[in-house]
Amino acid sequence: DPAKMQDIARSVGYSETVFAAPQKNAWRVRYFAPESEVEFCGHATIALGAVLAERYGDGVFDLVLNTAQIKVEGLRTPTGAWAALQSPATSSRSAPDALVASALALFSYASEDLDPRIPPAVASAGLNHLVFVLKDRDLLKAMHYDLAVGRDFMVQEGIGTISLLYAETPQ
Repeated sequence: DPAKMQDIARSVGYSETVFAAPQKNAWRVRYFAPESEVEFCGHATIALGAVLAERYGDGVFDLVLNTAQIKVEGLRTPTGAWAALQSPATSSRSAPDALVASALALFSYASEDLDPRIPPAVASAGLNHLVFVLKDRDLLKAMHYDLAVGRDFMVQEGIGTISLLYAETPQ
């Protein structure tokens, strides 16, 4: 039950908690943060692959997510389990100006603070990530934001993470 999964995720308190239930020849998988369901979490999927290998033996496990079907491979080793995942389909696109403006305001940045060599983008691999590059490393040190406002912004915009980066060299 989604409400029960949400309660468990809240009590566990990790950034994401994975839930898996057997479903014919696959596993139905869902991810919950303490406050909401999320579409995908790579780290939790790796952990799931390790647990499936420990419990059911080495293999490739089919996973049915809310928006994708992927695989995770799990292997047992003498020092513990090993896992590798197949990511959901990846894509990227230019970030809309209004989205960038709102994110910059959230962090108290201005458009002049962006590195013009690398335009803001939305990258996806099962979850949307807003990515923008600042032109000065000191801007990263000065970053501050209201966590609740940031969370609401990300939920409203369907963003899982915001990556603030700095390109140290032209390459």
